[in-house]
Amino acid sequence: MPSEAKSETNENVEVKLKRDLGLLEITMIGLGPTLGSTIFLLVGFGLQITGTGLVLVFILNFVVIIFTAMAYSELSSAFPDTGGGYLWVKEGLPQPFGFLAGWMSWFGHCIVTSFYVLGFGKGLLWILTARGMIPADFDGDLLVKALAVAVCFVFIWINYKGTKETGRSGIYITVVLLTIIITFIVAGALYIFNGLGEGNVGDVVSNPTPGGIGAVVVAMGFTFIIFEGFEIISQCGEECKNPLKNVPRATWLCIIISTLIFIMVAIVCIGVVDLVPMADGHFNVVNSGVSGGAPILGEDVVARAAGVSMPGDFGVILIGVGVILGTLAAVNSTLFSSSRVSFAMGRDGALPRSFGVLSKKTHTPHIAIFMSGIIIIAMTIFLPIEEIAASTAIMFLLLFMFVNLSAITLRYKRPDIQRHYMMPLFPYVPIIGVITLMILTFAVWIDYPLAVIIALVWIEIGVLAYYLYGGKDKIEELRPADIHEAKKSKTAKEKKYRILVPVVDERQKTLVWFASLVARVEDGELRLLKVIETPRVVPVDSLTYKELSPHIKVVDKLKKIPDRWHIRADGEVLVSHMAADAILDTITEEYVNLLILGWEGEAKEDRIFGVNVDKLVQNAECDVVVFKSLGMKKDLKRILVVSTPEWHASYATGYAVLLAKQDYASVTIFSACQNEEEKAKEDEYAERLCQICHTHEVEFEKEIEVVKSVEDAIVAKAQDYDLVVFGAAAEWDSKHFTFGNLQDRLARRIEKPILMVRKIRPKDDFKQGQE
Repeated sequence: MPSEAKSETNENVEVKLKRDLGLLEITMIGLGPTLGSTIFLLVGFGLQITGTGLVLVFILNFVVIIFTAMAYSELSSAFPDTGGGYLWVKEGLPQPFGFLAGWMSWFGHCIVTSFYVLGFGKGLLWILTARGMIPADFDGDLLVKALAVAVCFVFIWINYKGTKETGRSGIYITVVLLTIIITFIVAGALYIFNGLGEGNVGDVVSNPTPGGIGAVVVAMGFTFIIFEGFEIISQCGEECKNPLKNVPRATWLCIIISTLIFIMVAIVCIGVVDLVPMADGHFNVVNSGVSGGAPILGEDVVARAAGVSMPGDFGVILIGVGVILGTLAAVNSTLFSSSRVSFAMGRDGALPRSFGVLSKKTHTPHIAIFMSGIIIIAMTIFLPIEEIAASTAIMFLLLFMFVNLSAITLRYKRPDIQRHYMMPLFPYVPIIGVITLMILTFAVWIDYPLAVIIALVWIEIGVLAYYLYGGKDKIEELRPADIHEAKKSKTAKEKKYRILVPVVDERQKTLVWFASLVARVEDGELRLLKVIETPRVVPVDSLTYKELSPHIKVVDKLKKIPDRWHIRADGEVLVSHMAADAILDTITEEYVNLLILGWEGEAKEDRIFGVNVDKLVQNAECDVVVFKSLGMKKDLKRILVVSTPEWHASYATGYAVLLAKQDYASVTIFSACQNEEEKAKEDEYAERLCQICHTHEVEFEKEIEVVKSVEDAIVAKAQDYDLVVFGAAAEWDSKHFTFGNLQDRLARRIEKPILMVRKIRPKDDFKQGQE
């Protein structure tokens, strides 16, 4: 058994950050906001500004965003750190531009979240109105704002508690949204094809600028927030697998898909509703089937178009459901991003340090979340939805300008950084990007002066905060110097026998002691892994050395146990959003042969051993040992091996022999069966196990009993032994069991220490017991 080891911090304990999100997940994170509230609410405002010219607006916006997308792709392929545009501008431009980029990004994500939560209120209002549950004289705007504030409080609480919204759940919501949008497009197209539409789709080509070029430019600036999703994608660099390639790819996918969908929805709306020119150059959106041809509010256009193109109230309800689902997909992402930017600035010292502190209770950036929530709620209450959309557009137009300028300066300042994507025609591409974005910002200024005032006031507050608070003296690199990510490249040719032991705390000395015995016999490499699981709302690079230090000390202390046998153990602390997935990825990447897991003997009703242990045993592509060592004696005297031909009993016997030789214990090969025919078969197999013990000079005995209940007999027999060892059944790979139906029940009932074995590698690789 292991002895106590002195606790000293060892510099050889490696700290790594685990990336969890793939290309599909981060693409869906970027598309979520676009396919939700934005598409259902923004199209109507665009039609009011420029009429049938909206399709041209989206095409030209796509051309304009290409220049900025190239800058984002190059920068994200070179600097895939959490913080996105804020960090790039901070690195590329002189202060206070870096500070202002973060300041505007924070406000931009806050105010766009206000837009999304108002969309939630609108969606619910549409549904209630369609069902006749809202009186005609009721103040709908008041209800919308009340619902928006309520849902905002809910998401602030969710982010504070650190509840995970996995990429997979985001995918499901986005798929549902795509289905709703496609349903609307198909229904609207059929409605127009049957001659029921009141608009003229042909005007998209014959009269693409009915309100003039000026209206087109204004609408371009106003609707530019449809590309806000790829700024969110840039925030995911530290959580993305292969970010140098996947972040640029996701950026382009998000832009292309968003543009195509917006164009199709705009064409359908143009065909369904009628656009009546007004004296100021804008348009009234009307339809005789809606309120007798009265003008439709901009945010209601898509819902009303769906209402007349689909039977009954189905269309309005469908779009209402879409907006509500879109809010669920978008608000968590944008509130997450807003708090993340202010959190990063707090860690830098650009904002008060309290912004960069994690809650001791929930391990989330609570101050950053609550301050972002205050801004969101204030915008929601005091601003109309149209001004919120315009303010959001201005913030992101300015931020994108800064990013383009940073792409130019960083090419010269940091030529040493490898860029997996390099924009062509440099520096003309980012220069064109800056010029076009300036034009769009000026256009929005003309039509929405209040939005510009809001933006300027926020920027002025930021400048004052920068100079008066002292952020100019405190901006440093975000990543702590003590944290680094080791990048290793291993091939199968370099492969040795590798043992991985995930550890939780210092009580697992027995687990590490056992792993050391196996490593000595196998002449293998031993790695101790401590996984720190952080909530999805916390970047994996957010923990300071002070926060990591207790975990490093745990690994360092356990590493000293193998020294008794001159076994070298590597130690690693891995920060991840999903502990089990991080361990499974490590098994694959490090070519692990054996996974040794500790288990305290507790399990929930819906799990055999626990969430992580069950998942690891069922999915690990290597041998697995689960060791319940709680209450194990310092010196083992009697070991019980449960024998059954269908179980992995021969491998379990190998480990029992290893332990028996260490403590000079005896081994009992025990088998229980229900009839004499089974007894003969069990006896033959038990003899093979006894031969293993005999070969390695371990004292043994064989016992075979005919019983009514095999399970009860094994449980009763186990009470007289210091350790019970058994292998998995052939059914272990069923998701209903971990080691097998009977094995799982035995693990729950046996109160003694237990060692369970599940094999996957070829038998001839097994060398245990050779000493």
